[in-house]
Amino acid sequence: MERDSNRVSRDDSVYDRRRLREMFAPPSRYATSKVMPLDVAIAKHVKAGMTIHFGYTGARPMAASNALVRAFAGTKPNFWVVCAGMVANQASLVSEGLIRKMTVSFVGENYPTASPHRIFQHAINSGSVEIENQSLLVIAQRLAAGASGFPFALTRSLMGSSMEDNPSFQQMDDPFGSGERIGLAEAIVPDVTIVHGLAADEQGNILVSPPFGEGDIVAFAAKAGVIATVERVVSTDVIRANPTLTLIPSHRVLSVSEAPMGSHPYAIYNPGGVDVAAYVEDYSFFREIRLASRTKEDFDRWVKEWILDVGSHEDYVRKLGGDRVQMLRGRSLTESWQDDLTPETIDSIVSREGHDAIDAMVVAATHVLEHKVKEEGFEIIEAGVGYANLAAWLAVSKLQIDDGIPVELVAEIGLYGFMPQPGEPFIFANRNLASAKSFTTAFGVLGQFVGSRHNNCLSIIGAAQIDAEGNINSTYAQDGRFLVGSGGANDINSASRDIIAITQQSAKRLVTKLPYITSPGRLVSTLVTDLGIFEKREGRFALTGIFPQNDLSQSQVVEKIRAECEWTFDVAATLDVEPMPTREELIRLRLFDPRNDFLNGRKK
Repeated sequence: MERDSNRVSRDDSVYDRRRLREMFAPPSRYATSKVMPLDVAIAKHVKAGMTIHFGYTGARPMAASNALVRAFAGTKPNFWVVCAGMVANQASLVSEGLIRKMTVSFVGENYPTASPHRIFQHAINSGSVEIENQSLLVIAQRLAAGASGFPFALTRSLMGSSMEDNPSFQQMDDPFGSGERIGLAEAIVPDVTIVHGLAADEQGNILVSPPFGEGDIVAFAAKAGVIATVERVVSTDVIRANPTLTLIPSHRVLSVSEAPMGSHPYAIYNPGGVDVAAYVEDYSFFREIRLASRTKEDFDRWVKEWILDVGSHEDYVRKLGGDRVQMLRGRSLTESWQDDLTPETIDSIVSREGHDAIDAMVVAATHVLEHKVKEEGFEIIEAGVGYANLAAWLAVSKLQIDDGIPVELVAEIGLYGFMPQPGEPFIFANRNLASAKSFTTAFGVLGQFVGSRHNNCLSIIGAAQIDAEGNINSTYAQDGRFLVGSGGANDINSASRDIIAITQQSAKRLVTKLPYITSPGRLVSTLVTDLGIFEKREGRFALTGIFPQNDLSQSQVVEKIRAECEWTFDVAATLDVEPMPTREELIRLRLFDPRNDFLNGRKK
């Protein structure tokens, strides 16, 4: 049979493997680019009157926030800002008159401790900025509904709190007849979303720094799309090599601006695979902001120095200085926590004798957590900030290391199975991320680990105020002043299987009637204070345990507790006496907080 002359022989160059690879190799670059300077991106894509969403991920878009202030200061653009948390230098958006309304779960300072920010506080109290208080999960759920084209989201949060009176929230009976009441939260569809990522290619495919916070909904909720800053612009080959981090696709991105240190003073984490330098939280910078925010005049001077008089983000980084930048990057290395624990620091902690009421309270809460895990089989522990966080960290380290019990810590931003390292008590400390077993989203933690139908989660949460039924307030003071809001607290209290509350005891904290219910108390079983332990009996707290006080009899201790509690309570027929903290417990606890951000730290 004669050979077909039209067939290509096997020796023809079209069969050459090199040419085949070239024919089908995905390109590493394209003809178009969305890369532009940050100030140009803000001028091009942000207009007065817009609803702006600051995306909540493992990195904060602080460089973009500063650029927004530079672009619009003094113009009264009447932005409506949607954000999980408005913090630190973002108060300049308020002080410079850019915002008319905030839909937020938290407003104030959160690093290293949660507290009101006076600039935010004054704006809210005076009415110059309208605030819609939300919970962390509900904001994410509302954005997800907007992204999916639904008019509302279903939620288990907000019911039983003061936030159920929000115009954006309604309730209905389950139409399928379960008898449950269901929460409905109106969808949020912002005009633009602003995010800071680990890296991006020129087309705008963005690698998101874990943990993932609101996750990929940050890309799909906004009408126009995403304005992104990133630590570095990389080739598309790098994007393809890290698909698990590419949460934001290019077709939803308006612009990409390279902004190294763009999350400062917050941190950014690099799990590996991308040539981008990570960095940790800048403690001294946060301290400067806190000090400046005590008066409007001081804060105005700070904003002028660090934002208005700084021509660009590149100038901001130069102003920080190379030594400071390298120090923050160097401290992100996995074992760098050991550098903070100098021989002098360790000697001070180890040689400190005795304990105070705060030490006793945190350790007692640790004992309650340990007992409940061992007796009731909890597998997940979620903690709020501050004392709650320290108690959870100490409990999990003891349960895992000493007892071999694999109870796992989760954190609302999207952390599962992490082991906290000494030296940095911030709840989302960058140095703890490398120990995580998994990164997820706020949906994953608050919606599933904490709030799913089958959750096996024990939570511990702080309280600015708490009533006899366990309802908690962290939003408004008795005189009407704004505090900080919910964060994820309402979501935790609405769905965890069991909840422990912790707070220092005073008649101003343990109150008969709350001015605002941030978190419902239905699931709160235990209250630990610095004077005693209360447990729910028939829906109200009864005193069941006390701390030994050498100079007081048991009855005198009870009377002291009554004097520092506005509501009446029953006393158990036999009161447990909480054991004294051991030396080992105190050392571990103090190693978590060597700066004494939460603990007293005075030598006894």
